[in-house]
Amino acid sequence: MKVLFPSSKLKQQVRTFPLKKKNKKNFSIKRGAAFFLESNLFVLLLLAILLINKNDWDEDGSIIVFIFISGFELLFMLLFVPACFFYEPVRINRIIQSIFKKREKNEWIGMALVFCLATLISLGLIFDMPYPSIYLPVWLAVSWVCAFVSIFIQRFVIAYYYSNVNIENDQKSIFNYFFKYSALFIMGFNHYIQLLLSKMPFLLNKLFAILTFLVLILQSFVVLGVYD
Repeated sequence: MKVLFPSSKLKQQVRTFPLKKKNKKNFSIKRGAAFFLESNLFVLLLLAILLINKNDWDEDGSIIVFIFISGFELLFMLLFVPACFFYEPVRINRIIQSIFKKREKNEWIGMALVFCLATLISLGLIFDMPYPSIYLPVWLAVSWVCAFVSIFIQRFVIAYYYSNVNIENDQKSIFNYFFKYSALFIMGFNHYIQLLLSKMPFLLNKLFAILTFLVLILQSFVVLGVYD
């Protein structure tokens, strides 16, 4: 049950979690390009989900999709220059290993439970959207809630994400994996952005945190206009 409530260990992580202001880094286009490339892979995933249900788009659906994708692109372009200073690229081999690594039975069950729960919640919504695009309003809703909370307690949100996603050898139960993949779905995108913001000066950090929240809450309304 410790993943449900802030434990003493988590509180210690929050107090000691570094908003990583290591040695000042020089401007690097390579870091910014890596951030922009990785971000656009995520945008392509969103676009692919929408394109699956293209036949159900409204007559102005193409325009709405363009606006939807442009909203994320605008956010990523504004973060490009800060990323040139502060972003730490994810190694490709690390991504590949995490995707294709051998998973235990408990992990598959935990992952399946999260998928089923997300599906049930999505299909239970009143929005007239086809599957699998119906996942997007749910994901956007939980994302902007996380982004809003991160404006005020960013350090805690980052540490809480890590406490759920990083599973130790003595915590490999179905319950732990359920919360791991729940955290990835609910907080993954927000964590990706907040981790970059946490390395910025305070005022810049809060400015972009508010901007991220506003973009996500706007996107949650825009996506609803794609379908009839």
